[in-house]
Amino acid sequence: MKIVDKGVLDASFMDFSTPSEFARSALYYCPQFGHFYCKQGYDIQREYLELYLLMYICSGTMTIEVNGKSVTAGSNQIVLIDCYQKHRYYCNGDTEFLWFHFNGSSCASYVKYLINQNGMVYVGEDFWRLKQVFLRIISEAQSNVGNEHRISLYVNQILCRMADSKQQVSAMNDLLLPALEHIRTKYTHPISLDDLADLCSISKPHLIRCFKKYLNCTPHEYLLSYRLKQSKQMLIGSQNTVEQIAELCGFNSASHFTRAFRGATGITPSEFRRLQF
Repeated sequence: MKIVDKGVLDASFMDFSTPSEFARSALYYCPQFGHFYCKQGYDIQREYLELYLLMYICSGTMTIEVNGKSVTAGSNQIVLIDCYQKHRYYCNGDTEFLWFHFNGSSCASYVKYLINQNGMVYVGEDFWRLKQVFLRIISEAQSNVGNEHRISLYVNQILCRMADSKQQVSAMNDLLLPALEHIRTKYTHPISLDDLADLCSISKPHLIRCFKKYLNCTPHEYLLSYRLKQSKQMLIGSQNTVEQIAELCGFNSASHFTRAFRGATGITPSEFRRLQF
């Protein structure tokens, strides 16, 4: 279709799809998508759009402004915009990019998480590989018999890769590896927030912020989860009593262990032990 937006060159294309009710309720779906070649003057400003936007910058640069924050993306970088917020994006010169609007049942939480963690622009040494995933999404969405499940899978693949950027993993290891290793080797003993903060050479508030940023939980929640994981292995793979397992996994008492286990799983340790896996 002919594109009337200012600054969009003739080689560009844009198309639309109509997702099924099932896709709207259970999958990621892409109702609008395209491949644009633009020159300076391409400038989109919106107050609000009930969709999210992913762009892969093939060449050139794109500047994005959302809620007073401004960032610029370049070649082989990915842009994520929450279009529910007031936003603007524009080219600074000749720019080629792939794009699609998307939504789905888990989008709001996932997009909020990604932007809070990493912002709107994503960089990765191997992000050039994701260009092919963008092209697959556009091809499937364009097809008269496009596979909605495959589109959802491809969108999820992009989001997962953005969440698991090498920069993110490296930063987490640099900051938290001493604490994580201490929990792994000493989970059977009492572990305090002071212990973990001292090992990482940071303050307790900063430690908590880092756990929330990189692991989406507090240090206490991570320690509890690790202890419960070990307890499940023992419940299924040993003849130890619940009391013995509670002690071996660092819980103060069997009753504390049972309360924590039920809170996390909805069943008691004894009920878990009787399950058939």
